[in-house]
Amino acid sequence: MNTVVGIICEYDPFHLGHKHQFKLIRARFPNAKIVCLMSGCFTQRGMLSLHTPAARAHAALHGGADLVLELPAAFALRDAENFALGGVHILSQLGFITHLCFGAEDDTDQLLPAARLLEEPTSEFASLLKSELATGISFAAAQGNALAACLPQCASLLNRPNNTLALCYLRALIRLKSTIVPFPVKRVGGYHDPSLMLDTFPSATAVRHAFLDGDTASVSSACGYKLPASPICKPDALDPVLLYRLRSMTPEELSKLPLCTEGLENRLFSCARDAATREGLIAAIKTKRYTHARLSRLCCHAMLSITSDFLADHPLPEYVRLLGFKKESADLLSLFNESSIPVISKAANADTTSSLFVLDTHAYDLWALGASLPAGLIFTQSVVIV
Repeated sequence: MNTVVGIICEYDPFHLGHKHQFKLIRARFPNAKIVCLMSGCFTQRGMLSLHTPAARAHAALHGGADLVLELPAAFALRDAENFALGGVHILSQLGFITHLCFGAEDDTDQLLPAARLLEEPTSEFASLLKSELATGISFAAAQGNALAACLPQCASLLNRPNNTLALCYLRALIRLKSTIVPFPVKRVGGYHDPSLMLDTFPSATAVRHAFLDGDTASVSSACGYKLPASPICKPDALDPVLLYRLRSMTPEELSKLPLCTEGLENRLFSCARDAATREGLIAAIKTKRYTHARLSRLCCHAMLSITSDFLADHPLPEYVRLLGFKKESADLLSLFNESSIPVISKAANADTTSSLFVLDTHAYDLWALGASLPAGLIFTQSVVIV
């Protein structure tokens, strides 16, 4: 079987650091095809993507990818564990992905003991985790402390943020009993470093900040191409929509949102009445237990009416959408015929009764609203071919 390397990504936007990852893959597997599974209009950190999924797919294909797929919004807007689980499930169900490439600071042999413990927790670990959570810290921090106590040899690895998602990918591969082989590559540059340093690979965060500040020259240098000036959706574009939605919900309705429990619903209800912006709202609610990313995703869940029950009813992706491909890699499309998960190439042909697909249409329409575009974007966006 030919080597086909999968990457679960966001590309918000695609930059030279991502292109470097492609280079490392082809240095190891010269004839490999690269399949990217990318988040859509909303990203895992609970933010609107800067550009359309089609524009980001176009950049990835020009940068070296062979095929780009879209991760459904319900799984793009999840914590790291479920974001990874949804992505690995899709790649596994495709049936032709041989390797999963992801950034990490250490090789998988060092991270595997922690991944196995998280998938099969001992009574000692469970007790330690409970004690850590009782201190009021975030779940991720509590989990890291409990892991470090049980696996002292892994403690230094777990404190490195670049290993967090890598650990989640390993857990997903174990849980799903996937035959996909993990292929970690050394992450270069800061994951969310806000400073755009042109002497090293940039973070997507830094590129977005520079782009929104109008520093197009630096952005072009960091990305290797000129980002489209429009359409774009600025981070605060839907602030009024969010605040209206939250102010129209009762505490009981808010409590049905994912992880909105233990009084968070009351705090959200109260603060939404005073906040003037999304960032102001998050700043008013944020504590050591409720991280910015978690609260940001919660805001997106509210706008999209995603509830805990909805996620429980849809634990794994039920389809994947084709965003684009290279002409010379069109042979990959024939492999979809043997896949165990439906691949949608045209939104008009999708099952419009699917709750997950309806959610995706709403996500696209919300993004379009923020970008001053008409509704129906998911149906008018064509597959990108380069």
